[in-house]
Amino acid sequence: MATVAEARTTASPRYTKVAIWLHWAIGLAVIVNIGLAMLTEGMSRDAHRAAMDVHKALGITILGLTIARLLWRIGHRAPPLPDGIAVWEAWGSRVVHFLFYALLLFLPLSGWIWMSAAGRPIDFFGLASIPTIVAPDKSLADVMHERHELLGLTMLALVTIHVLAVLKHQLWDRSRPLSRMNPF
Repeated sequence: MATVAEARTTASPRYTKVAIWLHWAIGLAVIVNIGLAMLTEGMSRDAHRAAMDVHKALGITILGLTIARLLWRIGHRAPPLPDGIAVWEAWGSRVVHFLFYALLLFLPLSGWIWMSAAGRPIDFFGLASIPTIVAPDKSLADVMHERHELLGLTMLALVTIHVLAVLKHQLWDRSRPLSRMNPF
């Protein structure tokens, strides 16, 4: 049986190409969705509705991509963390990644339940209508609206932490974490 040190030297330091492309697709979609949610508040009703239609469809896309990433992850382990990572950083990385996966599932699901409870099916980029998953219920819709916004703010905080951590490791520690996720 290989030791941890041996596993580090034999395992690839990079994620698989599929994991890398899913990471960047999900990450960019999340950033766009945060922007759509936050920057459209002052728009006209029609412009806001159009932006929210894209936001909802993109949320369903994020849910699908996240499920694909989780399924891929089952058969493909993440590469080991680089040498020199402090114990607290390794622990923090695991916690943040777990929270990301939880939010990437529960944030779109909360929006889907909210829209379902509000009696509004989701238009998927004009290609299909995503069916409702719960019966209309105004009180549930109100609760899910609040939960969705709270989860969205939590996602914004996690994205910020993730980007700052990558910058710290890339620029300060020079451990080059971007090389693990570089699609090129």
